[in-house]
Amino acid sequence: MDWSENFAEAIAQLRSTLSPVELEMADRVHKFHIPYIGLGRDRTLALALKRLVLNIAGQRPGGRKHPNKRRILAVCGDSGSGKTRALLEHTTKLPALQPYEFQGATYSPFLAYEAPSPCTPNLLAQEGLRALGVDVKSTIKENAAWDLFRNELKAHRVLFVLIDEAQHAVNTANRIEAQKIADAFKNLVQMPDWPVRLILAGVPPLDEFLSTEKQLFNRRTLIRFEKFNGESGLKRIRKVLGKVVQEHAGLQLGEDLDGDFAARLSHASDGDFGSVIQMMRDAAEIVITAGRAVVEKSDFATTYESFTGCTPDNNIFSFKGDDWVNLKPLRAYARPEDHDWRSSFSGAAKPRSKKKTVAFGDRP
Repeated sequence: MDWSENFAEAIAQLRSTLSPVELEMADRVHKFHIPYIGLGRDRTLALALKRLVLNIAGQRPGGRKHPNKRRILAVCGDSGSGKTRALLEHTTKLPALQPYEFQGATYSPFLAYEAPSPCTPNLLAQEGLRALGVDVKSTIKENAAWDLFRNELKAHRVLFVLIDEAQHAVNTANRIEAQKIADAFKNLVQMPDWPVRLILAGVPPLDEFLSTEKQLFNRRTLIRFEKFNGESGLKRIRKVLGKVVQEHAGLQLGEDLDGDFAARLSHASDGDFGSVIQMMRDAAEIVITAGRAVVEKSDFATTYESFTGCTPDNNIFSFKGDDWVNLKPLRAYARPEDHDWRSSFSGAAKPRSKKKTVAFGDRP
């Protein structure tokens, strides 16, 4: 069911309760979240996507098999590195991936969906079917689900499949399940009459999985979204800060956003570009909502606290002295009482099972 009309009506009702000033704030915040900020890696990603398009465009039905086996593009990086946003930006710009009309029907050569969590080989195929708009029963058998998915890709004329959060399919997989996933991916790009091009995006262990499985290693191109590093990374942060705050949000930079601020921001975001941008935009949103014009370090401290739930003495932006470099962003929330729920919820600790779960990474 398409709920877009109901959603539009609900938003209209909500907007009717806001004052003109509040509406202006809402639209302003929405607008400055839209622009895409690229890096040098975007050229690599754009080229890889174009190569996928050209790779499939050169094929002829019934002709000789295309000699290039590299029909899988994998974009790997930590959460917050900007993978999904970058893929969304570049895939929407490629004419070959856009919907088109044919004999009164609309087709899209590009299918994008997110791997469910938790995930099994069967659930991965079912999610793809639902993304195509196919009504599928949860009781369908695994082989039948993949057969139906491959046939529906042909019926819908899909040539490119993007699976986001693809690590969900493998991060808890045992040897048998990992092999099934590898076989399913290989079969998608090797269908004799309809070989699709597969785009996978995810965090580790996706890259390890693609390297461990030889049948996928020989068929994939890997792009890593690395973290900010060194002075060049800090220089980039300073440049992007001006673009986001001044150019996009129409605000001013506070005088205290100098010195070691860029280094603190990089450390607070664990060096991930997407997280850096998100923190900048959230700080700007705080300033706009408060009716102010200048973004200051205290706004980043507030943003960081809301992101992490940190204690005051664990806030990287308000920490006095140079020891902030030893603070751990991913542990900033930790308080002694935060773990009390474990004992109160389960009572006495239960003995651990001695049964070992063998994951794909444990292969000899």
